[in-house]
Amino acid sequence: MNLKHTNVAKTSPGTVTVEFHGEGNELITVRMAADQEIDERSSILRAKAMMVQLAAFDDNAQAEAVAGEGDSIGTILANEDE
Repeated sequence: MNLKHTNVAKTSPGTVTVEFHGEGNELITVRMAADQEIDERSSILRAKAMMVQLAAFDDNAQAEAVAGEGDSIGTILANEDE
């Protein structure tokens, strides 16, 4: 993903949402429990850390799934079941 910009929003009490926007309408959203006092930079760093942990500790079947150019999420998920 080629990151273009990032949005941070305190969506509800105790919740922060970080959106990573890339080229071609790519979007990764991380919603997490957080103190309302957390700043934007800390929210982004924490969201990135969560994604790294998810990727590092995910099972091998999902780690082997690679999205090709233009693959929809439905196609990727269908391929995981094979």
